[in-house]
Amino acid sequence: MISKILVPVDGSRHANAAVEWASDLAVKFQARLMLLNVVIESGSGLVPDEYREYAKIERAEVTDWDLLESLARKIVGAAERRARSRGASAVETAVEFGDPAAVILEQSKKFAADLIVMGRRGLGPLPGLFLGSVSSKVLHLADCACLTVK
Repeated sequence: MISKILVPVDGSRHANAAVEWASDLAVKFQARLMLLNVVIESGSGLVPDEYREYAKIERAEVTDWDLLESLARKIVGAAERRARSRGASAVETAVEFGDPAAVILEQSKKFAADLIVMGRRGLGPLPGLFLGSVSSKVLHLADCACLTVK
């Protein structure tokens, strides 16, 4: 039985598709959704190019960590609206800082997720099939079932 679904989101096309899949599953199984955005801690406070691109689309100014968190909250907010528009009612959001794969795995345990639904590829520069990608690490290390979405 699926009662809790974790969905990492970054505003990418694949993450948006993952939200749709997870929302439909949540409705079908009356499951809770946790929408999670992980801000990469690079130690410098510099904004990754992928976030700059998203910020341009959303017309957001991004110059420091506070604004990175604000952008991350916009991303999970948009994902929450998408999930609710598909009928999901028990939706939580979270923004965390750190290594994306490690944080996703940690949050899946804290949330007691039965399923992680994530995009095969996010906003990062490397295709999702390369060894070392976030989705690959999560698929190999998660304690629960995983579904990757294109």
